[in-house]
Amino acid sequence: MKKLLAVMLMCGLVFLFAGCKKNEAKAQMPPGHPGMEGSTPPAMHDMPKKERAVVVPEEVKAKWKAVKLVIEDKAAKTSKEYTVAVGTELAVPNTKLIVKVLAYLPDLRVGENDITSASNKPNNPAAQVVVREVGKKEWNGWLYAKLPEIHAFPHENIGMRLVGGVSK
Repeated sequence: MKKLLAVMLMCGLVFLFAGCKKNEAKAQMPPGHPGMEGSTPPAMHDMPKKERAVVVPEEVKAKWKAVKLVIEDKAAKTSKEYTVAVGTELAVPNTKLIVKVLAYLPDLRVGENDITSASNKPNNPAAQVVVREVGKKEWNGWLYAKLPEIHAFPHENIGMRLVGGVSK
């Protein structure tokens, strides 16, 4: 009797699970939308870059005078911290690099038309820099203190990262 109950219970479970197919509806695209079968979304680097104005609020200009950058020699596995005033250049010793700090935003926010600071607190510190090296293309980009690997300075021998801002 126990065997019969066990067999019936097993059969019931098999039929229960076999019959549990969901009727899933495919997501419908809006009328006129091209099919997405076999396509992949474009990579971020393939998307057109939108030029945005960098707007440094007056209270940020009044509080922050410089940034601290760490410059790393990848081959020697050494690094040194430098303080660079906003608007000035640093000739990196023992290299042909010149780093100019264009702007510092303690709380970076990227808007539709501009890049600015949402507050005067270092919640999301970023520095806009230009790096020149004889015989190489100029690099103009942003260094992020909390996410240094995002859009990092691309150089085979030198690494660069933002530590943070220096207040007046």
